[in-house]
Amino acid sequence: MEEGYPQMAILKSGATVTLRPFEPSDEPEFVQFFSSLPPEHVEFLRDNLRDPEVAHCFIRLREPDQAWTMLAFSEDGRVVGNATLYMDRHGWRRHVGVVHVVIAPEYLRQRLAMRLVRELMSYATLRGLKKLEVQVLDSQTGARIAFKHLGFREEARLRGHAMDLRGKLHDIIILTTDVYDPWRRMEDLVFELDCAREIP
Repeated sequence: MEEGYPQMAILKSGATVTLRPFEPSDEPEFVQFFSSLPPEHVEFLRDNLRDPEVAHCFIRLREPDQAWTMLAFSEDGRVVGNATLYMDRHGWRRHVGVVHVVIAPEYLRQRLAMRLVRELMSYATLRGLKKLEVQVLDSQTGARIAFKHLGFREEARLRGHAMDLRGKLHDIIILTTDVYDPWRRMEDLVFELDCAREIP
């Protein structure tokens, strides 16, 4: 178990969930979580994790330095939320992490997604990433609002780049935020205050 976990979180409804990074023993619950989701809930994910074989491959082939996953467990031990940070080890996007979040339908609008993303942001700081990116559809108003509360801003819009199961086209909106080490920010503030004192 990684240091600092598990953590308990109380949701808007008053329900309690447990947050911790994915472990190999979580595979059955992980596969069950995705296979039980409605198709439209995950149709724009990077991987079709509703397919048990794809989910098994994701688990077995994932490299910790390329995909770091945080899970949320209900009081009865079910996985009810998943957040994954995808990272490139090499190339010109090696400083960027891509965020994917999936929440069980009955746990939506409970601020669980925001809590999971905060955990990813903390991990991104430890990994030295400089920027986080998330892609949402124009129809996902709630998700856009939640990410904007976390400091994400619209960077680009790809018009008609997504098609849902009914054949309707959607814009893909790319939101980004800078990853800033809070300790470094504190040092910068102290430096700014010192400089201000020296100015007559």
